[in-house]
Amino acid sequence: MSAYGTLLKTLINFSGSKLSTVAEEVGYDVSYISKWCNKAKLPASKMAPNINRTLANHFSHEILKHEDLSAFAKLFAVDVTPETLNSVIYNLLKENYKESSREAANDQHAHGIYETRVLSLANDIYEFFDHELPETILSYNEPLEVLCTLDVCRFITNNVLDAASHIIPEHEINVKIGLNTETFFADSPLYLKQLYYFINAHSHLAFDFYDDCLMNSLNTIIVKDHMAILCALDQYSRIQTATVITDPEKVNQIYIRTLPSFRVTNLLLHATESDEFYQHGYRTDFYARDNYQIFLALGFEYLLPVECWDSIIRTARERNKDEFMAQLVGQLQITWEEIFEKNTLDFYVLKSSLLKYMENGEIIFTDVVYHMTPEERKLHIQKVLDITKKNPNIHFYVIDEEYLPNVEHLLRTSVFNNRKKLFLKIPERYHTKVGPHFYSVLSDRFIKEVSEFLDDLKTKPYCFGYDADGVQKFADKYGSLVNRMIDLSAFKINK
Repeated sequence: MSAYGTLLKTLINFSGSKLSTVAEEVGYDVSYISKWCNKAKLPASKMAPNINRTLANHFSHEILKHEDLSAFAKLFAVDVTPETLNSVIYNLLKENYKESSREAANDQHAHGIYETRVLSLANDIYEFFDHELPETILSYNEPLEVLCTLDVCRFITNNVLDAASHIIPEHEINVKIGLNTETFFADSPLYLKQLYYFINAHSHLAFDFYDDCLMNSLNTIIVKDHMAILCALDQYSRIQTATVITDPEKVNQIYIRTLPSFRVTNLLLHATESDEFYQHGYRTDFYARDNYQIFLALGFEYLLPVECWDSIIRTARERNKDEFMAQLVGQLQITWEEIFEKNTLDFYVLKSSLLKYMENGEIIFTDVVYHMTPEERKLHIQKVLDITKKNPNIHFYVIDEEYLPNVEHLLRTSVFNNRKKLFLKIPERYHTKVGPHFYSVLSDRFIKEVSEFLDDLKTKPYCFGYDADGVQKFADKYGSLVNRMIDLSAFKINK
C-alpha cells in the first residue's frame, strides 16, 4: 500500500465516510477509490490537485460536523483550527501523493516493470476508456501523437452531447483516427452533425480523419512512446476485451507497424495551423470563387465598414506583431469588396452570437482578434444594409438555438464553404494555447454532403431567412432597440 493510499484509507475511516460517498464526491467509480486505498494505484497527476481539493473539502466537513477536530489533531500530530483544517488535509494529501509518485517512478525505473493488463469485465472497460485513458493522456507533460484505428463513427454517436471537456491540456495532442466512409455517407446528415459536435466537444485536440479502408480490422489505439491498447470487438463493434501495454519498446513497435495504415492519400479532414493554412495561398484561392455558404459561430466579420479597416490592420501589426497578417488583411479588404458586389453568399449565424456581437463587438478577422467599437458596430449594420440593397444574391439565415436543446454548447466552430473548397475555423483556439486553428476538408464527397446539408438547413423551422428586403424591414422594426443595446454595452464597459 502506498503512503497516499494509507493516508486516504485513514481519512475515510476516521471521518466515517462510505467509499460510495467519496466516489460520488470526486466523480469516480468506487473501484477506483478502493484501488487508491489498497492497491498502490494513484490518481493521474493532472487530476490529482482537483481530486485532493475535493477530498479535503469532504473530509474537513465531516470532521467538523462530528466535532472530531481534537482527535484529528492528536492522530496526525498537527496543530489545526476549524479554519485551517481544510488546508491541512489538502497538504497532507498533496505531500503523500508526491511521495507515492516518486516511489512508483523509482520502482518502475529500477526494475523495468511495465504491467500488461487485460480488461474483460464490462465495468473495467468502461472505467478505463471513460476515465483512466483520457486522464492518463492529459497527465503526460509533453506533446502527444495518438493513433486510433477504431471507426470514429462509434464515438460520435456515443454520448457526444455530454462529451465537452472543461479540462484543457497544456500540450498539443494530435489524434489520427479512422472513419468508415461507407457507414458515414449512408446517413450523412446524421453523421455530419455528430462529427461537427464531436469536433466542438474536443476542440483542444487536433484530429486528422482518415478513410479507414486500410485499418478497419486493426482495432488499436496507440499513444506514441507511452501506451498501446489492443481491442477485441463483438459483431456490434463493442469492445469485449482490451489489452493495455505500457512497455515503451513494445508500444513503439506497434506504432511503427500501425502508422502506414494512415496514408496521406486517405486523409479526409486535416487539423491545420495558421502558417500551414496560408503558405500556399489557400485563403486567397478560396475567395476566388462564387456561391459561398458561411456559418459564423462568433461575431460577423464580413461586410465591414471602411472606417474599421485601418484599425484592424494596425491591430495585426502592433498587437499581433504580424506584418504578414497586416498585409493579408489589406488584401482581403480589396478582394471582399469585389466579392460582395455581385457574388452569391449565404450567411448562417446563431441568434445568440449576433446578440453577443451587439454587446461586445468581438470578431476574429483572419487571425486577428478585434473588438469593434460601438460606433463601428453601428456603421457595420449600415454597411450590411447598403451592400444587400446592391446585391440581392446575399442572404442571411439566423439559427435560433432555443429550438436545439442540449447542443448549444457544441455550436462553436465556423464553416466556410464555396462548394469546391471547405474549411472550418475554431474561434475558441484564439483564446487558448492548444488545439487547431482550422480544419481543411480534403474530400470532395464531404464538401458535396456539407453543401447539401447547409442548403437543407434553410428549410428547418429553427432557421429564419432574410433577403435584402427582409433585412431592411428588420432594421426598420428593431433598429432603435439594437442601437440602444450597443450604447448600453458601451456604458457597461466605461463603468
